Amino acid sequence: MKQEAKQKTRKEILTMWRYGLGSTLSYLINLLIVWIMTDLLDIHYLVSSLAGYTSIVITSYIFSVTWIFTERKIASRGKEFVAFTLITVFAMGMNMVSMWFFTDHLHWHYLISNITTNFLATIWGYVPKKIFLFSERNRTNYDVEDVLPSLDDPNELPTPFIFEDELSEDKENSCNNNQ
Repeated sequence: MKQEAKQKTRKEILTMWRYGLGSTLSYLINLLIVWIMTDLLDIHYLVSSLAGYTSIVITSYIFSVTWIFTERKIASRGKEFVAFTLITVFAMGMNMVSMWFFTDHLHWHYLISNITTNFLATIWGYVPKKIFLFSERNRTNYDVEDVLPSLDDPNELPTPFIFEDELSEDKENSCNNNQ
C-alpha cells in the first residue's frame, strides 16, 4: 500500500512538472505574440494580450492531452476541449483585468504585467483542469495526431469539435435514414 501511494505521489509530481513546463512554453509563445503585436505592430496591449492568450488555449490544450495528463474524465474530445476552453476563458478574464490593473493603475510595464498575470492564471488553471477534466475516471490516451488535423487527408476537418468517430456515426445515421 505504501509503495502504491509513493507511485501515485511521483506520478502527480511528474504531472505537475509537465504542467509547469507546458505552461511555460505556452506563455513564452504568448509573450512573443504580445511583444510583436504591441511593440512592432503598435497594437494596444490589451488586444495583444487577448491574441496571446488565445495561443495559450490552443498550445496548452495540445500539451495537456498529448503529454501532461494521462487520464481523461470526459471521453469526447470535443466536449473536453469546450470544457478546457471554458476553464481557460475564466483565467483569461482574470488575466485581462489583472493586465489592465497592473499596467494602467500600478504603471507596470505591460510585459511584467503579462508575466505576472499568466503566472497567477497557471496556478489557478491546474486545479480545475485536474479535477474536472484530467482525472482517473476514464483512461484515454491521445497522440498528437488525434488532436491535430492530418495534412495528408484533405477530408479531415481542422477543428477540435468534429472527430472521425463522430463523423462515422453521422454517416451511419444518414445511410440508415436514406433506406
